[in-house]
Amino acid sequence: MPDADSSPSANLALAPGLVGVLPSPGELVAAFISLDSEPDTSSLLMKLVGSSLKVLLPAPGPELTAVRWGQVTAATCALPVAEPGALPQPPPPWLPAEALADCQVVFVPALAVDRSGTRLGRGGGWYDRALRHVAQGTLVLAVVFPDAVFPAGVLPNQVHDRPVDGALTWLGVELF
Repeated sequence: MPDADSSPSANLALAPGLVGVLPSPGELVAAFISLDSEPDTSSLLMKLVGSSLKVLLPAPGPELTAVRWGQVTAATCALPVAEPGALPQPPPPWLPAEALADCQVVFVPALAVDRSGTRLGRGGGWYDRALRHVAQGTLVLAVVFPDAVFPAGVLPNQVHDRPVDGALTWLGVELF
């Protein structure tokens, strides 16, 4: 897979179509802090808080047991740093899983996504449990490398999988 830092065009915050899917200032979105194997979300997170959006970040706790969220804003935007081998997560206070229902847009990590909306995650099921709380009509975008967007029906889909509405790559937003 391409390295997001190796391409000058790898800045997710500059992705064509991103501004068109963002809600109004003051509204709530959910995003995540990327791992080394994922597209770098640091520019996206800075864009979100710089646009005066409230941003929820996962706070899964040890072993991905809790579906909960922490909030960052432009005023509190010291992005968390993780210990080696741990997931970065915001400090308390944490919000319950249901906080996702108030989001206008939800950005989720994915190893791959197909154009029927099937998202391939890391297999832990945390996002499948979290996405149950997304309100009807909320835009859910998988954040992936450009070469990880596949034709419809290519990826396996299970009953518990929640489909996504599109993909965000540094090449742009693609709605399915």
